[in-house]
Amino acid sequence: MCEVAERVENGVGIVRFDSPAQIEAAAREDKLQFGLDGTGIVQEFIPARGGHITRVETLGYKYLYGIKVFTAGDTFDLCPMDICKTTDGAKIETACVVEGPKTGLRVEGYRPLDDVIAEVERIFSAAKVEVGGVEYIIDDRDGQLYYYDINALSNFVSDGPRVVGFNPFERLVDYLVQEAR
Repeated sequence: MCEVAERVENGVGIVRFDSPAQIEAAAREDKLQFGLDGTGIVQEFIPARGGHITRVETLGYKYLYGIKVFTAGDTFDLCPMDICKTTDGAKIETACVVEGPKTGLRVEGYRPLDDVIAEVERIFSAAKVEVGGVEYIIDDRDGQLYYYDINALSNFVSDGPRVVGFNPFERLVDYLVQEAR
C-alpha cells in the first residue's frame, strides 16, 4: 500500500493507492496532478500503532510536552493540516492539532519515552530550532519509530491546561521575555 500526493495546495491532496496497478491506472488516465515543478512523492502506508501519531513540542531546544493525535487508521495523510476533520468527517481549514480539542479530533497529553525526548532535543539542537514540533509514528507491523514531520515553529495544542496540564503559550512568552533580556 502506498499513497501519492495528487495535488499540492497547502499540503493537501494525498491519495491512497493499494497497489502499483492502481497508481499505473491513475497515471494512464491522467488523474495524477503534481505541483508546479511536476514532482510527486510516493510513500509507504504505515499503520499507526495504537491508532495515533505523536507530536512533541520543544521550547529552547528542550522537551515541552507531547500529545497523541488519534487517526482513523486507514490513511497516511498525517500532516496536521491534512487530518483535520470534525467527528462527522467535515474538513477543517486550520492547523487542527492546535484546534483538535475544539473540533472533535481526539488529542490527549502524552509523555514519550526518555530516549525519544532525547532524540527530539538532539534534532532541534542540531538544527538550531529553538521552538518547534516533530511528529512521529510507530509502525504497528514491526514497532519501528519514524519521525516524519519536523517543524521549525510550533502548533501549540488548544486548551493546553486541560490537555497537557499547563498553558504552553505562557511558557513561550516567558521564554521570549527571557531571551529578549
